[in-house]
Amino acid sequence: MTRKFKIRRTPFKVWLGVIILIIAIVLLAVQTENYWNLLPLILPVLLLADELMTCILVQENGDIWLKRGFSGSIKAYGVTRIVRQKGSWLKGRVTIYYTKGFINFDPKDVDEFIRCARERNPHADYKKEE
Repeated sequence: MTRKFKIRRTPFKVWLGVIILIIAIVLLAVQTENYWNLLPLILPVLLLADELMTCILVQENGDIWLKRGFSGSIKAYGVTRIVRQKGSWLKGRVTIYYTKGFINFDPKDVDEFIRCARERNPHADYKKEE
């Protein structure tokens, strides 16, 4: 049976900056009475919807799929190494190396994700970078 994990959400301080930018766009559109300036508001809404629909699937055979809302999915077949990284700000906390490359992401429950991945794929190399 496939296990499903959620990703960690965007921090509040990033969304606070986005909200301030949205307010500035709305005030500019109202002041100039040019309502076409409201068009850039579509992008934050689409990004939020994409983030809310993103999930990580760990398959029975140990493959890991990162399913995203609008931006497609990444299927990591043949996972060879899983590296848990120290809290990095720009990259995800987990890096999955597979036959065609690697992916970074940030699961909500890192310990449970790594335990499940280790249980389903015991042949992969598991490391913890400091």
